Amino acid sequence: MTGLTTDLRIPAAQYIRMSTEHQRYSLDNQTAAIAEFAEERGFAIVQTYADAGKSGLSLKGRDGLKQLLADVVTGQHGYSAILVLDVSRWGRFQDTDQSAHYEFLCRDAGVAVEYCGEPFENDGSIVSTIVKNLKRVMAGEYSRELSAKISRAKKQQAGLGFRQGGGMPYGVRRLLVSKSGEPRCLLGAGEQKGLSTDRVVFVPGPPEEIAIVRRIFRQFVTQKQSMTTIAKRLNADGVPSTNGSSWTRERVRTVLSSELMIGNYVYNRTNARMRGPIRPNPPEQWVRVRVLDQPVVDIKQFAKAQREIGDIRRYTFAKPDMIARLRRLLREKKKLSSTIIDNCPYTPCSSSYGVHFGGLHAAYEIIGFKCRAIAKRGREYSDEELLDGIRRLHAKFGYVSIALINADPELPMCRVFVERFGSIIRAYGLAGFPSTRAGVISAVRKRASQRVRKYSDDELLDGIRRLRATFGHVTIALIDADPELPKCRVFVERFGSIVRACCLAGFPTTRAEAVSAALKRARVKKDQSEELNQGS
Repeated sequence: MTGLTTDLRIPAAQYIRMSTEHQRYSLDNQTAAIAEFAEERGFAIVQTYADAGKSGLSLKGRDGLKQLLADVVTGQHGYSAILVLDVSRWGRFQDTDQSAHYEFLCRDAGVAVEYCGEPFENDGSIVSTIVKNLKRVMAGEYSRELSAKISRAKKQQAGLGFRQGGGMPYGVRRLLVSKSGEPRCLLGAGEQKGLSTDRVVFVPGPPEEIAIVRRIFRQFVTQKQSMTTIAKRLNADGVPSTNGSSWTRERVRTVLSSELMIGNYVYNRTNARMRGPIRPNPPEQWVRVRVLDQPVVDIKQFAKAQREIGDIRRYTFAKPDMIARLRRLLREKKKLSSTIIDNCPYTPCSSSYGVHFGGLHAAYEIIGFKCRAIAKRGREYSDEELLDGIRRLHAKFGYVSIALINADPELPMCRVFVERFGSIIRAYGLAGFPSTRAGVISAVRKRASQRVRKYSDDELLDGIRRLRATFGHVTIALIDADPELPKCRVFVERFGSIVRACCLAGFPTTRAEAVSAALKRARVKKDQSEELNQGS
């Protein structure tokens, strides 16, 4: 009788989320409350989506909710309702329309959202709509007020000289002190305070690190050595950086630019409230307090270093100068590549040439250097051959993607297109297809919308057979690139693995046979490559 009752229950999924705000929102407590609600309303929990330690301010990082929405939208679910403790567990989004949008996606797919701990029924009535929207506003306002309180508290603590997080430069240590200011111990890498009443203050590092810091300033200010050169020499001398890692240009810059070297702790330079983007604060909002009685380096020497860093930051190359330096490098090396340019001490990085000239290949053309596009199959391609390949793929599939280019045996990898034309989108434009990012994104979204439907087993297996007949083999890249098939994960969820799906479609039935077939294709391509090289 019990089994019959269970079978008659409505299948439902539960979504649980906990940040760090209160024990009453622990995952166990949420699960217990949802289970009680499900028992009363005749639901049977068949799946759980969880986000532990995740903020509800945005969808970013909430893999549980992302998977829930993906399963609902694509139809890959076996339930008709989603049970959530309350509106705040669904999210504390600052835009209430965002929370409503995610709920609408579920409802539009035929999956209801039930709030187990709320005093209203989520039945679409006017009352529930008003109360639910009010709850969303209250959840967002709670996060805004909490963020403001935390920000004020941190600035107040920073003004007292207590560290408020962030990275630590070389030559400085963290000291844990009690509420009364008594020293407890030095904190190592990754260690945190255990009591909320304890505080963390700054103290100078060991004498050998202080000597290295002063050496860095002396080499940079007095000897006019670059930060890259300083890092290389420190590594050559076997001097470990922070946490025992090797020195880099950015680590040297951190030492040179940190005001802790002259005893000042600067806080609130930037803000990223409400999980928003990092924005700089005006200097009048900075909190600057003296935390070290004895500075590590002389104040005048530190000021000179800041002027030098400012000059480096402001210096930019003019286009004629960039071309002249590139010609000089070509005369010296007889060839060019992004690696050669990046390792050259007198040229900007290769990405700078891409930004200024619309692609690295465009800069090569100005100095008369012909970039050889060597494919993975061992041959060279002209510009027209590459563009013809794009046109051929578009005529065959109705669109072009990176996956299709990489899977095509007659074309090189997509990076060759990027090096030759500056970007894949520019290559599309030269081939006569959408040449703007918006056009490409629109085409991708159109294909994605076509995929949001259910497929029968026979349709999936017929798709594999069609790919096999067209290409002579089946790969994950080919499946993902085909506009008439879903992503390969659907095949894995449906059949257990891609190999088993191929088996059911009448192809290699074991993993060993699949590997053997792949090796055979590789040998054939290698033989073709050798024949091409011999012919040329």
